[in-house]
Amino acid sequence: MKKIIFIKFFILLIFVKGCGYTPIFSNKNINFTIVGLELTGNNKLNKILNNKLNAYKNLNSEKKYYLKINTDINKKISSKDSKGNAKTFEFTVITNTNIQDEKGNIREKLFIKSVNYNNSNNKFELKKYENQSSEILINKISEEIIIYLQTI
Repeated sequence: MKKIIFIKFFILLIFVKGCGYTPIFSNKNINFTIVGLELTGNNKLNKILNNKLNAYKNLNSEKKYYLKINTDINKKISSKDSKGNAKTFEFTVITNTNIQDEKGNIREKLFIKSVNYNNSNNKFELKKYENQSSEILINKISEEIIIYLQTI
């Protein structure tokens, strides 16, 4: 029985190793470095974004980018009940990213992530959920920024 499990594991290992899988966010395949980072907008989101992007600063790479990122949060009512009270909300995190390379070329990219959720009578839990959602959304946006910088 153990021999069959070992053989299956070995075959799976060969397929995974041979498929060319490489982690996207490993630092050894990074072809860019961030030489400057200017963050404006929501301070809480900027701290998270700064922590994520700091790993890509001062790397030895040919492509060098200076980033100006403006972060913003929008919360709006998606639907109301028959009394006019908010039933669901849409929570959106928006980052407007200006990317300047070493030649002075500037690119602008807008990253938007949103989530819909139901209203709650417990405002503490609602605020806690919004904070968790904003952190998750800004983490996804930071990953998209890194992927975008690798492709340009």
